[in-house]
Amino acid sequence: MDNQRKEKKSQEKEKISASGKNTPANRKKTELWKSLLTSLFAIVIFFGLLEGILALFGVTPVLQSEDPFVGFSSNIPLFVEETDAQGQKIMTTAKNKLDFFNMQQFPKKKEPGTYRVFCLGGSTTYGRPYNDKTSFAGWLRELLPAADPSHRWEVINAGGISYASYRVSHLMEELVRYEPDLFIIYSGHNEFLEKRTYGALRDIPAVVKVTATTLARTRTWSAMKTVLKSSGVLPEVKSGQRVQMTGEVSTILARSAGPERYKRDDSLRDNVLLHYRISLERMTDIARSVGANIIFVTPASNLKDCSPFKSQHTEGLSAVTQSQAEEMLARALGLIGQEAWFDALQVLNEAIAIDPRYAELHYRRGKALFALGRYDEAAEAFRQARDEDVCPLRALTPMGDIVAEVAAKENDTLVDYINLLKDRIGQENGYDIPGEEYFLDHVHPTLAGNKMLAVELVETMIDERVVQPSGNWGEKAIAEVSSLVEGRVDQQEHARALVNLARVLHWAGKFEDAKRLALQALKYQDVAPDVFVTGNMILGTINRIQGNTDDALQYYRKAMKKSPDSVEIHLAYGYTFLGEPFRNFEVGAAHILFANVFGPEDDNAYATFGLAMAERQRYPLAYSSLREALRINPQNEKVKSALARLRELSSSDLKNPDPPKFAVDKYPSGVPSKIVQMRLSEATGQYIPNGIWTEWYENGELKRFVDYVKGVPHGVEINWSPDGQVVSRIEYREGKETRPRE
Repeated sequence: MDNQRKEKKSQEKEKISASGKNTPANRKKTELWKSLLTSLFAIVIFFGLLEGILALFGVTPVLQSEDPFVGFSSNIPLFVEETDAQGQKIMTTAKNKLDFFNMQQFPKKKEPGTYRVFCLGGSTTYGRPYNDKTSFAGWLRELLPAADPSHRWEVINAGGISYASYRVSHLMEELVRYEPDLFIIYSGHNEFLEKRTYGALRDIPAVVKVTATTLARTRTWSAMKTVLKSSGVLPEVKSGQRVQMTGEVSTILARSAGPERYKRDDSLRDNVLLHYRISLERMTDIARSVGANIIFVTPASNLKDCSPFKSQHTEGLSAVTQSQAEEMLARALGLIGQEAWFDALQVLNEAIAIDPRYAELHYRRGKALFALGRYDEAAEAFRQARDEDVCPLRALTPMGDIVAEVAAKENDTLVDYINLLKDRIGQENGYDIPGEEYFLDHVHPTLAGNKMLAVELVETMIDERVVQPSGNWGEKAIAEVSSLVEGRVDQQEHARALVNLARVLHWAGKFEDAKRLALQALKYQDVAPDVFVTGNMILGTINRIQGNTDDALQYYRKAMKKSPDSVEIHLAYGYTFLGEPFRNFEVGAAHILFANVFGPEDDNAYATFGLAMAERQRYPLAYSSLREALRINPQNEKVKSALARLRELSSSDLKNPDPPKFAVDKYPSGVPSKIVQMRLSEATGQYIPNGIWTEWYENGELKRFVDYVKGVPHGVEINWSPDGQVVSRIEYREGKETRPRE
């Protein structure tokens, strides 16, 4: 038996040895791993203790007070301290911030039992196209007391127009001083609005940037950075690595005529997405530094009824291939106009195969798929159109994912507004693609869209046990609040909101969307005459740009009947008559002259008048007007070239380049009745007509045009009826008629 047991043990040892376990080499490896794990555990414990000690000494992580990507040239507070009529200290929106923020007030010292909520983000949070009272913050302010009257609720709307996430996180550095309990963050649509080059940061690998940012969230790194800087070991961040932003928003769009300055830049896009993630993480750190909570909202946008702001061909395509794709798009648009959806889809599929990153192709493909009832494919096409838009004024698809990931990682609360909208639209329409049902334009929700978000926020706060709902909370209470909030918006205000959105979209070149909103606004023309004028002007200008000049003039005439002295209308008239197919220099020049006399200085208007006068061979008038255009805008290359050409054509006629004076008469209503260009006579020392003499009907239509040179008619005289029909035409030479009246 003993021999059998010995043999069995021997066999077991052989098996262990054969399996590679318990060998001297493996024992060494095991001991090494234990040693490493012990060391790692010790390091974690050490830095954990160090973080705690530094916290006791008031050391804060760098990321709470410093953005790793941008700095700000000034730090103007949003709220300033004032004293109200009762002598209470209150915080109120600073006057110099009212161009970007709503007027808000709240007590400096939070009263006991008060739950203070700050809503932050961009223009959606602000409440565009209206204001705070119909924003989701405004809805929330009314819904919370209805849901839970046992608490005192303060909802402060700190949404800033055009504010991106890095500005929101910077603003939170101020707001944490005001005893917040909760921050609601709706941010993501403005990330590409301001110019950020990122300098040398572009060349740093993403993993390094993420690691550096992670370190910046620790107090240990903050202390080390302070010590290293004080000893001169760590230099200040170079200007090329950290962008200096102005104290207030300065957008790319505001410095240009539209989206044309935007170009595809995938490297910039990646940096913006990383910066967006880091900004959201900063918000969490800043909120937690004072014990406040955060609710993140995924930024939703209009997919179905918003075309891209700017499309750009796929890199590397030849000019021939680009033209081919554009021709296919034009053909598809024609087929869409005929509602030949399947044929249009076939053409668009071919175009996308050769030019896969042209955003407009994806959008039109989405429209065709939607019309064919292929909703899932349509939704994907619309998302691609948004993500390939090189002027991205809607949060890109990855941004919704980033918000969700940050909320999950930081254990923050998330309201998924995107899926909330999809679910509601799906229940109501049978498809789940966000569009004009809940959006007024590309990103701004309707009243119903803001209400939906606010109700969901209340329900989320109930789930988080922040709100203790009363027995009256439910559909009836929500309906009562709806009646209150919606009753604050009158038809005139609604019409103005629509037309303001139409104006912005028209300026951005989104004519289809601008037309839709302008036509909606005109439905309220009886209660909003100013909207009638602006709406017709927008529709007129879009038709003029698209070559529909007869339709353009019809809209302009409607606007002029309401506002005969509007400089904007006269300028539009002038541009229309100076272009094809009219090329009516007398009518066009007269209206541009009107705009130059009564409107703000506009180099393009002076240049247009000067070029028109040059074509009529009125060289001195042309020269003086072009010089004015160059004075207003010294960078106008078109004007520089025209002046040089003019000097070549008629140097002897340009003795007096100074601009003429104007004689003006008006009707009792204030509408101009006469505008005459005058020049000082060297012979008499008196001002005499020298240029063009114009007379006007009180409805704003041109009544009479006469060419004058040195005080006498020399050229053409035309007279019109009040409805714009030519009554007579006379030609003069040195004051004498050369042809009989027509």
